[in-house]
Formats: sequence, structure tokens, C-alpha cells
Amino acid sequence: MGAILSTLLGPLKPLVTAIGILRDLAKQFSAADARFNEDPGLPRAAPTRPFWLDEPPFPELADIQSEILPEQADVIIIGSGISGVAIARSLFEASPSASVVVVEARQLCSGATGRNGGHIKASPHETIEHLITKLGMPGERAAALVRFQLAHLENLVALCESDADLLAISECRKVETVDLIVEDKIFTDVKHSVALLNKWVPEFKMTTWSAAEAQQKFSAGPHVVGAVTYDAGALWPYRFVTALWRHLLDAHPDLLSIETSTPAEAVATDRSTPDYPYRVTTPRGTIRARHVVHATNAFASHLLPELRRKVTGLRAHMSAQRPGPKFPDLDGARSWSIIYNAGFDYISQRPSRTVRDGETTVREAGEVMTGGGFVRSADQGLDQLGVFDDTTTDFFTGLHLHGILPTTFGPYWGSDAANSGRTDYATGEGHVTKLWSGIIGFSADMIPLVGRLESKITGRSLAATKRASSTTGTGAGAVEPGEWISAVFQGDGMVWAWLSGTALGIMLAGREQEDLPPAPGRPSGCVVDWFPKEMRPTHDRLKKIDITNLADLLL
Repeated sequence: MGAILSTLLGPLKPLVTAIGILRDLAKQFSAADARFNEDPGLPRAAPTRPFWLDEPPFPELADIQSEILPEQADVIIIGSGISGVAIARSLFEASPSASVVVVEARQLCSGATGRNGGHIKASPHETIEHLITKLGMPGERAAALVRFQLAHLENLVALCESDADLLAISECRKVETVDLIVEDKIFTDVKHSVALLNKWVPEFKMTTWSAAEAQQKFSAGPHVVGAVTYDAGALWPYRFVTALWRHLLDAHPDLLSIETSTPAEAVATDRSTPDYPYRVTTPRGTIRARHVVHATNAFASHLLPELRRKVTGLRAHMSAQRPGPKFPDLDGARSWSIIYNAGFDYISQRPSRTVRDGETTVREAGEVMTGGGFVRSADQGLDQLGVFDDTTTDFFTGLHLHGILPTTFGPYWGSDAANSGRTDYATGEGHVTKLWSGIIGFSADMIPLVGRLESKITGRSLAATKRASSTTGTGAGAVEPGEWISAVFQGDGMVWAWLSGTALGIMLAGREQEDLPPAPGRPSGCVVDWFPKEMRPTHDRLKKIDITNLADLLL
């Protein structure tokens, strides 16, 4: 009987297999959709430990907090990453008398900024393709968003170069970046995107390389079918941010307070005190404020429930790897991306350093910082969407990151065994010295949310409050109280977050219409001229989008 049934059902096996695949996909989408409706909660305790946080230059800041929690402030910033420090710095420049309290759920800068790849790298051809082709945005507006991203490189490098100590601590530098493409169809698509960028942002130069050219020039293996090069940058994000916090604390000791291990559990309004109408509740007490700024990236919907299904988190993975013995030592002057169907990996290398080896001094190549592998999880990335737990790593993604560098660079990498006797790493065999996860934030249209939040979004109205103080002039005390956001940076925070925070600080000071002179880290002119309006978190924008659209954009 079994043989007969096998004979009869044999032709149906492909159909049964297809039905099973569709059923599994439906379950995966259903599980992800359920996560989109959930409260992300607070950042988890005991997260995986990133390489970047080792040997902090300012250890006294890691767990900094006041002996007594401040009772009130002009501005409370929730989050201490790159967006938070940019907001505080910009606000103090524009409104020197503002008082600021920063509350952070865990250690200082231990969220996405302290866990990312350290790339100051826009992918402008991909961004403009997405904005024009998938969102239907007019070309000139898409170009404005791309130019905003590209402006981060010059502004961040200029800021670091204005301070020798900051430059040395942060390892901030310009690099040549190369996208290595490993599939012919993808290479064709990339060339189309580059042509689209040339049309709308002609001043930004990109160079395309054939397979033979790419393999020879960039020490790539035979799997690479082409490449694109352009300008980018890299830095040590945690050290950059903590150095800026150190400077701000020294410059404004009576105005700035940073409170780590102090999560914002709730935000409410109190109309009995119209000058300080907000109440931010923490485990250590409640703080009154004129303004509340949500610089919480992927976790924004915890305190802003109306953002659920509009934004979500995604668990991403990073690693620090010892370079193979044959890998070219470029002293940190190049970064890479490996582009393949429905995914990519991103790589930078720290500058080389001089170390002691017994009685001699030797040059040692910097760690290769490698992230990605999102679509290599068990459910091709769907099981990482809507996930806010960075206390563990995904096995299959980690497996991918362990193998991508030797595979991509092939004969230009070398064996791990040749390095196993090196004493500067305690891990022995293998080139991956540390692997960690982090939560990045995505919006349903893949554009950040930056600006004042309407009461329709916050669910907290100040309509009945009547302030006693004047609202004329500038400064945080003169701007009508409100809630603000600078968050959800699509995994590209280093080319979205700094200028977003800078713009928001100027908005909080009521000076966004002023023609401001250039300064290190900030463009010249009016914010309304260089900050794209499409990033504003308007209710009209948000009501048109749903996070389920993200699957089409990412996968």
C-alpha cells in the first residue's frame, strides 16, 4: 500500500512542498505582525557587550548619575546616544542658559550608537532609488534627503578636526568605501541606481569597476562581479559621543545632568504648573520639564504608543575580527560593503597601531569591524523584526559573520591558524574576537522622525495650560512646551542622527528661522533650509504608513 500511495502522490510532492513553504511564511509574517503591536518595553538589562565599550576613555561617565535626581529642567532628553548628545550640544550653543537633564535606561551610550558599525557612510544611490522608485517622491525632494545624509561626513570630520583630543579619541577619518557586488543582477541594479543618483545629485562622484578591476584593485576573491567606490568616513562611535558628553559636562556643570540607570517609565502632563507641564517618571523619582525629547530610536513607541505599527525595532549583529595575515594593511583608510540579493554586510577597519612584542616594536593592523547577515537568520530576517532583546545573538547570523570575510576576500585573507599564536587576543584560534547584537529602529517609510510631536501622536494635550512666563524671544524657556523626537534612523544613524539632533536643538531654542553662521559640526544658514521637511513626524505622514510595508522594503 505504501508503494502505491507513493506512486500516486509522487507528482504532487512539489505542490505539497510549495504549500508547506507558503504555510511557514504565513506563520512567520503573522508572528512578526503580532510583535509590531506590542510595547517594546525598556532596553533590556545585561545586553551583549560590544567591542566599542571596552576600555572607555572616560570610565567615570559609564554609570554617572546625580546623588539626588534633579526636580526640574527646561529640557529632558531621553537617551544618551549620538542623537541625544547632538541635541544637547546644539541647544547649549543656541540657548546657553537652558537647563538639561539626560535620562538613560542603562549605561551611557550603551544603545544603538554604542553597538553600531562606526560607518559615516551614506549609500546615496540606494537611498535615492528607494525614495523615488518605492515611495514615489519627487526627484528634487529625494535629492534634498540624500544631500542631508551626505552632509554628515563633512560636518562630523570638521567637528573632530576642530579638537585634537576629540580627533584622536574618536579615530574619526575620511575613507574610500567600496561596495563589492557578488551577483550579476545586483550589479546591473546598482549601475541603474548610480545613474539615477548622477541625474539628481551630480556633484557626488561614484566610480564603477568591472569584476577583474574590482578583484585586483580591492583584493577581492573570484565571487565579486563588480564594485562601486565613493567617499565615506568612519569613527569609534562610543568614544566620540562620550568625549562630547565629557566636554558638555565640563562646560555646563550647573545646567547639565546625566542620569544613567534611570529609565523613563512614563510621561504625563500636569496643567497646574504650565511653565513645567511635563512629568517624567523614573524609578528614582519624577522630573518636571518644559520639553521632553524622545531620543530613544527603536524604543520610541514605548512612551509613544501611537507609533506602534509605524515604527519598530530590528535586532542587528556586529563583530570585531582579527584581519587575516594576508589582508592588506590600509591603516583604516578604506571601508567595504558586500552586496548580495536581499542583503548586505558592512565592514570597516580600525587604523593600525604600534605594539610591543618582547624587545621590539611592531606594527599591528586594526580590527576589522564587520556587521550584517540580517537575512541569514532562520526565517530570513523576519524573526529579527520587531525584536528588542539585545541580550543574545542569533546563531545563524553569527555563523554568517564568522565566514563572510575569508569567503569574500579569498586568497587575500589567509588562514586563521597562522594567527592563533598571537598573544594580543585571548580567544586563540579563529578570527572573530567579539560578537554582539543591538536594536536599530525602522519607520514604515524608512525615513527618520525628527521634530515636534503633535498631541494626536503623543496622546498628551496641553491645550488647557496657560503659561505665566513670556513666550517672546529665543531660548528653550521661550518656546511653547512640547514633546519632540529625534529617532528611528533605519540602521544608518551615523548619516542621519547627528544633524537631526543638531537641527532639533536649534528648534528647541526657537531659532530655526535664523540665518546662523557655520560652526564645527553644523551647517550654515537656516535650519528650515537644510533640514528636509519630509523628516517631520506629522500626523498626516504617520497615518498613511504601516509597518507591514517594511517587509517589502527590506526583504
